[in-house]
Amino acid sequence: MAFPLRTATTTAAAAAAVTNRRRRILRILFIGIIFSAAVLINARNAPYDIDGLKESLIESLLLLSNNATKTTTSQQKKHYLYCHLSEQQINEKNKHFLCDGWNESNRLIQVGQSHVHEPEVIWVASDFKDIAPLVKTSMQIRLKRHGKNFVNNNPDDIDPEWKIFIYDVSDNGIGNGWFWYVNKTIAPMVGCKRINFLTRTAQSGRSMMKWVNEARSGKIVSMVSAMAKPLNFTNIFEIEKLNPACASIQRLSFHVREDIKHAIDDFMEKRDSSSSRGSDLSRTIAHLLRPVDVRTFWNEKVCNTRCSFRNYVSKSVSQMSLKYPEMKVNTDVVGFIRGKGRRRVHPDYIRGMLETKIIVLAQRDKWEDHFRLDEALLSGALVMQDPTTYLPHMLIDGVNFVVYHNISDLESKILYYLNPMNEKERIEIGQRGREIAVNQHRIWHQAERVLLNDMMYHNEYGLYNKPWIDGAYSPSV
Repeated sequence: MAFPLRTATTTAAAAAAVTNRRRRILRILFIGIIFSAAVLINARNAPYDIDGLKESLIESLLLLSNNATKTTTSQQKKHYLYCHLSEQQINEKNKHFLCDGWNESNRLIQVGQSHVHEPEVIWVASDFKDIAPLVKTSMQIRLKRHGKNFVNNNPDDIDPEWKIFIYDVSDNGIGNGWFWYVNKTIAPMVGCKRINFLTRTAQSGRSMMKWVNEARSGKIVSMVSAMAKPLNFTNIFEIEKLNPACASIQRLSFHVREDIKHAIDDFMEKRDSSSSRGSDLSRTIAHLLRPVDVRTFWNEKVCNTRCSFRNYVSKSVSQMSLKYPEMKVNTDVVGFIRGKGRRRVHPDYIRGMLETKIIVLAQRDKWEDHFRLDEALLSGALVMQDPTTYLPHMLIDGVNFVVYHNISDLESKILYYLNPMNEKERIEIGQRGREIAVNQHRIWHQAERVLLNDMMYHNEYGLYNKPWIDGAYSPSV
């Protein structure tokens, strides 16, 4: 199949689509501003209900944000994507963490190696050394196509729409060696403006074991002191004496596991063949009768390495049943664990989540982020988790999930949301959490945010390439 190149007609159509989309977004933003003004006026007239008005505003703005992203497939520009696999990755038949899921995107079309040298193809790779020779070859082909030579031209000016994304999804994150190699080897061949790093680890210094030791001594301490701090990538480039123009770094995060979502959908269909899909299904799931009050799906029998905090939280939740005998608490591990649990879905795990009102999560001692968050959100239960340096996209504490800051805070919030007077609020938070997971946290949603630099998601290339103030910088989500 021939690779569809851009023509004057398609360019004009794309420009018109962009203009129409911008007009829709501006109309939505205008409505949001008017609504915000009305809320503020009402707040002045009824100061006793500011919290309720604020929550209504947050919900409405979230709805506006969701509507702003709803453009038909025919109106969206298609982008071509090349996912590079090293020979080792191909031989070992490793699943490509990002590329396999990105096939589901309606806006990203994957192409083979025969088309990688076209002007606007986006490249994605995890092995930066393996891709270097192909990068060099591609630039030579592009220069020849434009009738230019490397000596007299700025490489950034050649096919500026050609973007290269180098990603890492490990717990340890991108090391300084990545930056140095790309800066010294790849950047001189193709320029810096097109190079982007994607990393799941944009923070360091998390030490929850220290917090557990303090908590065990009887102190009621906040988790802030033991939390991770944002990595100062700008400072890293200065220390390594690297070109700061190559410091475009964006955050990745774990995403919805499609096998978990499908398992929940199948469970609901078998339970009731008339179950609908989409937002109606989310409402149905959130309103399920849930006989178990609180669950952790984790206990100290499962792990003794870098999970002191997770074990401590699980034990604390378990002990609540001694203080409140009427509370139905379960900390049993259900289904598969470790590697097998990441590759397969056990029906008992799905059933357990759907039968639980509140799912309490805890991250590892040294690492942030885990698949468990979106798994729990998909279940429609109210999800509670410890603080994280950067909240996942569009998650808001108290709106679509709940953050606890110490064990006392966790206990009080569990009691609050189990109070029958607050049942409606608990169910609504669970429903909104599931809707965010389904509509914003699929792997292709993240791909479109980071690869297409979509303004609707308030993202930008060069996320960390900005001055840091007092060693701290809080980027947009």
